[in-house]
Amino acid sequence: MRKFKFSIHPLFLVFVAALVYLGYFYVLLAYLITIILHELAHALVAQKLGYKLNHITLMPHGASLSGASKFYSAKDEILVAIAGPALNVVLAILGCALWWIFPDTYFYTQEFVYANTVTAIINCLPIFPLDGGRVLLAILGRNGKRSSAIKKVKITGIVFSCALIACFVITVFFVPNYTMLVFGSFLFITSILDDKSSYYDHIGILASKNSHLNRGLKVRTIAVPESMQLYKLMSAVTPDSITDFSVLDKDLKVIGKISENQLEKLIEIYPANTKLALIIEHGTR
Repeated sequence: MRKFKFSIHPLFLVFVAALVYLGYFYVLLAYLITIILHELAHALVAQKLGYKLNHITLMPHGASLSGASKFYSAKDEILVAIAGPALNVVLAILGCALWWIFPDTYFYTQEFVYANTVTAIINCLPIFPLDGGRVLLAILGRNGKRSSAIKKVKITGIVFSCALIACFVITVFFVPNYTMLVFGSFLFITSILDDKSSYYDHIGILASKNSHLNRGLKVRTIAVPESMQLYKLMSAVTPDSITDFSVLDKDLKVIGKISENQLEKLIEIYPANTKLALIIEHGTR
């Protein structure tokens, strides 16, 4: 796991202070552990796909991983987005299974299971910047302009946040639900502003080798089909080895080779979904 920094959004401190004052310390602790595990799941999948993290920011709605919004494929963006809620679902199921096997653990783990369940449900909402909203963004931006897709998901986020704030106003006449107010306000702010959080910047290939060079690096060659898209080579690159690719045709004959040095340049020249056959045909220099 690559190192990353923690930071705290000011609204998160307000949210924490309110929960502690109201006597929800253990609930807060359960949610804090839950959202950190949620973001670590995002981080692990992002790293596996060849993306890096800048830092994790604790937010009133959960947490965000900061970086540059540059995914090489909609599939990568979707896989990274669903990783967090998927882990929450697994942890909630494991917690329920633990109750069945050891009923006495219910008292100690109920808040954690509840936190994972709620976190998974909320993040699956198709509202930007939640994970569900990022999946929607990836789908809408797959065959069209990403800028247009961003506008659509932001509009959805504004409508949903206004609905939450309206619900809070209604609860004022009964039992005020300040969570709706904080959550709705935060979603509204992040929907109208340019959001640079919760995205991942692709790992610089050569730069990632420096810390491992003194210990020695393995040199390996991977055979890939000519029909493979360029961006898929990135996920095979690791920081502790030098990876070269032999491109094979349908008859398993080598039609070209791509080194890591060349790969970093090719990513800047060709679209990420370019097939290797076309690159070999044009030349890799």
